[in-house]
Amino acid sequence: MIKVLIVDDEYIMRQGLKYMINWEQEGFEIVGEATNGAEALQCIEALAPQIIICDIVMPQLDGVDFSEAVHRMYPRIQTIILSGYDKYEYVRHTLINGVVDYILKPTLNPEELRKALQKAVDRIPGARMGSTSGEMHYEHLLERYLLGHDSEWNRELDTKCFPASYLRIFAVTADRETDNDRNINEVLYQKLQREVAGEPLDSLQKMWLSLKDGMFCILWNYELSEEKGMLEALEKTMAQLQLLCPGVFGILSRRMDRAEDLRNVYRQDILKNSEKAFYYRGRSFLISTGQEEDETVQIEKFDFFKYNHMLNNRQYKEAAALLGAYNRRAVEAQMDVYRLKNQIKNMIYHFLDFLQLEDEKQEEYRKKYFRSVNRALYAEEYAECVDDILQELEKISGQEGQQTDERIDRMLAYIEKNYKEDLKLEDLASEFSFNYHYLSAYFSQQMQEGFSDYLNRVRINKACKLLQESSLPISQISSEVGYGEHSYFCRVFKKITGETPSVWRRNA
Repeated sequence: MIKVLIVDDEYIMRQGLKYMINWEQEGFEIVGEATNGAEALQCIEALAPQIIICDIVMPQLDGVDFSEAVHRMYPRIQTIILSGYDKYEYVRHTLINGVVDYILKPTLNPEELRKALQKAVDRIPGARMGSTSGEMHYEHLLERYLLGHDSEWNRELDTKCFPASYLRIFAVTADRETDNDRNINEVLYQKLQREVAGEPLDSLQKMWLSLKDGMFCILWNYELSEEKGMLEALEKTMAQLQLLCPGVFGILSRRMDRAEDLRNVYRQDILKNSEKAFYYRGRSFLISTGQEEDETVQIEKFDFFKYNHMLNNRQYKEAAALLGAYNRRAVEAQMDVYRLKNQIKNMIYHFLDFLQLEDEKQEEYRKKYFRSVNRALYAEEYAECVDDILQELEKISGQEGQQTDERIDRMLAYIEKNYKEDLKLEDLASEFSFNYHYLSAYFSQQMQEGFSDYLNRVRINKACKLLQESSLPISQISSEVGYGEHSYFCRVFKKITGETPSVWRRNA
């Protein structure tokens, strides 16, 4: 088998690559994953990959610098680069670094991936695509079925993997930060392995599965006479894991006697309950009966347009109140925790952006607030944390807010009216009888940002409103808000919001 390492900061992209082709049948083994280039460099010695598939835009160490480091330190490793943008400068730099191929994410499909892998294999002495057995690991087949990549149940799994009468899925969620600010997933995983290796769990048929980032899953296959001992042992295991990480949460699915029910049970019992710990403080282990009521209620979308209007008019107290009230309703409605925290972080960052702070100061506040939000293990802690942040933002706005004179207000109104046009600073200078060079300095001084940056922010805010309130194609929205080039619009949108337009629309 040819060893492959996947490096991408987006979990969904890593999962998509893992299930895009039948890796085992093609002669490959995915030996590991990393979320950025720095992490990947630490993995290389231990995993010894022969091929690395790497995103080009990543935190800490991007694909260009990473490919250069790999080429210098491990010249025998073949690297394939993935990118969301067709930019020649990226291509040139990566090819100089010895990259095998450069694939655009929007065009990535199984055939394109196989072609790139074949190029990489051709550079590895003695290697060839295609395994000798043509078989896929049973764990991988089961993961594909549970995640919905295979629509039909593979009957071979019944006889090969499940000799006993009953099945249950056990999951431990551990994607929470510890007090010492390091991720404890690896420690929990090792502890879980030791607990499972002890009596009576060691004698039960089990299969470890990788289904969701920050979650460990075990599929148990057992006889009814073994169930009581299994339940008692799992409760003791969760008590031990709680000692390591107070925020850890375990879920045991209902009992099944048909393996083809696994996918529905995984979705209903495991995924729906995986965030219960956040809303049920003091509870570390849930045994699902499959009859739990869905206690969540629908909540209206956040009025981003109103929020942005308040910030744009320096109504900071009102904007904080609007965001705080919505956040409290979202907690009461038990909104999905990932969506809840990401949304509040985006809105906090947006608030900071309007305060016109120095870059270093803004980054200091951003890190502080994001860390507080991420560390909130339970809804009560989270609600208090957000209230404290909003109170501090109000205070900062009173201290740092800049007053502009009537001229700048008229200029901002002009930009608001004409943002769809091919607007330039020269147009503003002509309209308001300003010297071009003086206007550039005046605008930057008054707004604490340049004209182009401000115009981009206005346009992206308008785009967010269209993404939220309309079903227009993203390419049309980019034209509607004044961008002639769609790819440039996407780059500016992600730079300002931290997300691509399609991801922002899904989360809005």
